[in-house]
Amino acid sequence: MEINELKEVLRVLRESGFSEVDLKTEQFHLRVKQAGTTATADETPIEKKETGTTVKSPMVGIIHLLDEQKNPLVEVGTEVKAGDVLAQIESMKLFNDIKSPVTGTVTAVKVSDNQGVEFSTPLFIIQGVA
Repeated sequence: MEINELKEVLRVLRESGFSEVDLKTEQFHLRVKQAGTTATADETPIEKKETGTTVKSPMVGIIHLLDEQKNPLVEVGTEVKAGDVLAQIESMKLFNDIKSPVTGTVTAVKVSDNQGVEFSTPLFIIQGVA
């Protein structure tokens, strides 16, 4: 396969609804998966509009949603004040508090306990008090 043909395959993948392509020929085997895709070709992704303030990860690390007694720090429906600790992110053996930027109610928890997170990973959605 020539480089131009490979570029065309990648372009078609990027523009299509497919999340993964597995191409085998006598000369090579090419498997490409688009980053951030979870739906398979026969699934229709559903996008839910969520309003409120999205709290995003400020760093790379492991998120911890539980306290020392293994109780959730916050969960859906928890009322928080600006500055309340929502979770901690462990990075380089240090625990960093993730604090609420607004006063309101947690309407979504977008991550799981002990999940790896990256910069700007959505963590929580908080509906602010009007």
